[in-house]
Amino acid sequence: MRAYLVTSVLLLVSCSVDSEPKPPPSTRLVYPSGVAFWRPEATTSTNGFLYVAGANFDKCYGSGAVTALDLDALGLRPFGKDFTDAAEVEAFPARITDLHVTEPAFVFIDSFAGEMALWSPPGRPPRLFIPTRDESSFLQVIDVSDDGANLSCEQGGGGRDCRVDALSLVGVPGSSKDGVPGAPSPMGVAVERTNPDARVWVTHTELVGPPTAESQSELQSYLVDLPASAPDRAELSTSSFVPLGVNGLLAGAAHSVAIGGRYLYASGRNSSTNQLGALAASYVLRLVDRTNTERVLESDLRAIYSIREARGIAVAPLMMRDNPTQVDPNRERVYLLARGPDTLLVLDIENALSDLPTLRVVSAQSLPEGASELEVINRGPGRGSLVAVTGSGDEAVSIYDEEVGQLVAQVLVGEQDPAQPSQPFGLTADVRNNAARLFATTFGDGRVAVIDIPNLDRPQDARRVALLGVQQLRDTRQGTSVCQESSP
Repeated sequence: MRAYLVTSVLLLVSCSVDSEPKPPPSTRLVYPSGVAFWRPEATTSTNGFLYVAGANFDKCYGSGAVTALDLDALGLRPFGKDFTDAAEVEAFPARITDLHVTEPAFVFIDSFAGEMALWSPPGRPPRLFIPTRDESSFLQVIDVSDDGANLSCEQGGGGRDCRVDALSLVGVPGSSKDGVPGAPSPMGVAVERTNPDARVWVTHTELVGPPTAESQSELQSYLVDLPASAPDRAELSTSSFVPLGVNGLLAGAAHSVAIGGRYLYASGRNSSTNQLGALAASYVLRLVDRTNTERVLESDLRAIYSIREARGIAVAPLMMRDNPTQVDPNRERVYLLARGPDTLLVLDIENALSDLPTLRVVSAQSLPEGASELEVINRGPGRGSLVAVTGSGDEAVSIYDEEVGQLVAQVLVGEQDPAQPSQPFGLTADVRNNAARLFATTFGDGRVAVIDIPNLDRPQDARRVALLGVQQLRDTRQGTSVCQESSP
């Protein structure tokens, strides 16, 4: 998402003229970024719940926020419903502006939220993880109620202000005066969704090192490793930081991380530094061995493709060659969004549990400019997956079908107004039986676009069925939002 790459000066601009910061409104979404979906297994809910992080990008308000949306209460069309009702289809998208947010469904976080990950092991309600790039670089942790409707701060004693006692990823006890190790400007987060013993992995975009550093080789970058069950100060130490610049590899920022059976897959992007300014990405894909995190493997994808940097990444299991109904734990498929030129790379990892896995490029699909995040939709054993991608260049969600090897749909999510770009970013999905529903945050206009695919055999029929939230007004002179009044 291009808007994240503006200068640090703009990040400090506030369009509010009030001396006292206002709380963010619960009636609308302010620069929505990360997003997650959950539907309780034992529930009468038809459509489930959506959790949306508001980034408060231009600091109009005193904080960011996370909002829980009850999709049934919003009146969203039933999941999986087909498009045979001509009158309904003609009225798409439904513009749902009343979000029906109650006080327990709304919590405060720090500003500049990035991705969101949801952890939901058996026997306990979900937990949300959101990195925020405000001054102290926090990992915010939010617990969801059993029924999915309400939120509370895991780190703040169960209250609604999750800035209280939030976990800072800089200034770690035992770190050097130069801030090493540390993870300033955290962006990406991943967790094994149903694993009770899962670890949370966090990326960051600003390199750290001595203030007198004269070259990138003097700087370092990390993946942060924490237990999902206890992501707190007692667990955070210098050993929680896994360096990416080791064994002769140049340090570089990671945008996203995906968790494989043995390896973590980290996508590389351009870095920011206090010492040297902006730096080009030093890699596009690195593998970190979870059994020995001192082992970091370089993919050398740039030897095959001339790409500048990367963004979203996902990993999925592959089936056994001689039995396509059984998962092969030693084979994995990685989906990587590259930029410059924007491309969806599909990569097969063979010997994925060995010391020396091998990488094979399966396909490279050109994408519209500004590819940011992706979501893989599994169609079942023996079937090729669908891959949905957000892209700010064409204000659309693109859908790639592995079975035909090309893009089969590009669903517009914004209003196509040059003065009000929608900038789709975050992406999550509800997949049940042979249907799917996608949710894409439109960072620029403050809404969530809802896209239905009633039949996964016909992804080309995907349609934008609803827009959730009031459109965010924009001051075209400053390029920031208009600070509308907060709700009571």
